[in-house]
Amino acid sequence: MVIGGETSLRWQGTGIGEIVSLWTNRRALTSLARHDLRRTYAGTVGGVLWSFLTPLIPILIFSAVFSFGLRLPLGGAPYIFGFAAAYVPWVLLSTSISGASGSIVAHRYLVKRIPFPVEIIPADAVLVHTLPHVLLLSVTGAACLITGYVRFPDFLLVLYFYACTVLLAISAGFLVSSITVVARDFQQMLPSILQVWFWLTPIAWTGALLPPPVRTLLAFNPAGYIVSGYRHALMPKIFAAPTVLESAAFWILCLGTLMIGAACFRRLRGYFWDCL
Repeated sequence: MVIGGETSLRWQGTGIGEIVSLWTNRRALTSLARHDLRRTYAGTVGGVLWSFLTPLIPILIFSAVFSFGLRLPLGGAPYIFGFAAAYVPWVLLSTSISGASGSIVAHRYLVKRIPFPVEIIPADAVLVHTLPHVLLLSVTGAACLITGYVRFPDFLLVLYFYACTVLLAISAGFLVSSITVVARDFQQMLPSILQVWFWLTPIAWTGALLPPPVRTLLAFNPAGYIVSGYRHALMPKIFAAPTVLESAAFWILCLGTLMIGAACFRRLRGYFWDCL
């Protein structure tokens, strides 16, 4: 099922046409995600639990090093809570972008089918990694609830910031997946880019103690808005909500990434057949 030409022309150049296509082809998208989820964990004993257990190791290591070793402050709560609240959305964002980068190459057999809505392939990674995200978020949320950090209705903001994460991941996914098809070296560079992005994002640290000019620059990191939002939703008594400036900067950057990513995807789509 593909979207009509009128809808495509109306939203051409904005990236919204690709988002509409994801909704129109949602059955194909969910079917592809279920297939990839089963294929990823086929033959393993732990199955999807491995994607849940793997992020726990960095949480424990960072908490031990920065809390007991370097004694780095992170709000007024134990370090492990503040770090986990920010690391959970980062795992979803980074793994979705990383998964999207090689998605077109991995699904070359679908690209060569006519017709097929190729734009749903990069978004598939977001759905695949949403399940372990829900598991991680449930454990982190339960821990914050038991210790008295969760407060309703602030906790419901998780749904909004999850939607922000999904939109940013899909927008970046359009860009990185199309670039990888024509420049395979980019997929090898991406982990290093994500590693730098991790340290520039207030996950293992907080921007509250930074000078005001630096905090203003930090507002233009869209991942910073997401992790700060998750922290506030899970621990509103400790971490403040993102400011109006941070919200405005995020949506400008996110929609700009969507426009650039969708435009790049459309421009390079004509070369997919030859490069694959």
